[in-house]
Amino acid sequence: MSPLLTLTGDGTFRAPSAEESLRLELPEDPHLAALMRLRALLGDDLDEQIATRLYLPSALGVDETDHLLPATLALLAETTGDLVSYGWRLGAGTGRAWQHARELRTRLLDAARIAWLGYEGTVMATTLGPATLAGATFLQSGERTLADPGAVRDLPMLLAEGLVGHLTELRERVPGAHQHVLVREDAVAAIHQGRIPTPSGRRRYDPLPAPEIATLWRCLYVALEEYGLDARDVTLGVGADIALLRAAREAGARRMAIAPRRLPSLSTPEGRVLWEGIAEAADDGCAFEIVVDPRPGGNLAPELESMLETWRRLGHAETDAAGVTVIAHTGASHALHSGRVDPSAQPERSTLLDESALEAMLRIAPTWAERVAD
Repeated sequence: MSPLLTLTGDGTFRAPSAEESLRLELPEDPHLAALMRLRALLGDDLDEQIATRLYLPSALGVDETDHLLPATLALLAETTGDLVSYGWRLGAGTGRAWQHARELRTRLLDAARIAWLGYEGTVMATTLGPATLAGATFLQSGERTLADPGAVRDLPMLLAEGLVGHLTELRERVPGAHQHVLVREDAVAAIHQGRIPTPSGRRRYDPLPAPEIATLWRCLYVALEEYGLDARDVTLGVGADIALLRAAREAGARRMAIAPRRLPSLSTPEGRVLWEGIAEAADDGCAFEIVVDPRPGGNLAPELESMLETWRRLGHAETDAAGVTVIAHTGASHALHSGRVDPSAQPERSTLLDESALEAMLRIAPTWAERVAD
């Protein structure tokens, strides 16, 4: 029987503090402690109707290098760089922060070998996508990578090669697991709409057209397909723009993540076009994963209720939402999506998921499963 609901996280997890590790009788090593807690929370399906997707966190927030952007940069093949005053810069020579990000990735993989010994469920790896990387990183000149079309075209190839290597190492450490990849394009809307500021702050970079973004995504899909992952084993964050949704489909996406909080109302012209595009993609066999904030005050239930109400207004039954995946998220990327926060900015540790957020999602799951059951 296929699950009515699958639960997972956004690829981040705040490492337990020393006090929490002591209370929970966890190892002192934060990487091992975090993976053991994640396995306890998401390592087993709740029942035959509610499944979970364990994930390898790309960010634990142990220090300023332990976040999603440097973790993704550490994947880039044959690429060097460092953390400078204005952000992460690609260029000649590997700086201490860049090397530290690579060391953190290795520590996490080694911890997975111990914490997930014998695990045979799904394991998800997470990366920022090439469009977001183009807006979040800088060149030697001080300009963003977005300013160099050649460098932008190189990013998906470098990311794909490094990501395949990462997945290969993960498979060696957790050989029985089925692999999945989450590609977070948190800033793709701001990049597509030309809202990324230049270093001077007096102007914005030109918008990156949707067909060019589709080409970047397609490079990733081709590499992952050659590695052995089906398009359904890759979840792509597509923002809330019909042009980006169509670009994702053109690139070969068969599983996409959307956040109800970002989507325009069905009563608006742009909302009608976007929601009809989502419904058309769903009818064509594309799966959609729902990004929600399950924390206290995060309004998880209203977000899901709003989505179901729109789904009904489009002529679908609630049961048509059966099989959906819910991705727990703190909501930090909403500000990136809107352009209020610079994608190159150092995030706060509070933007990472913690145990209470995942527990809140687990508590709401039975009610949601009942709603979409036949």
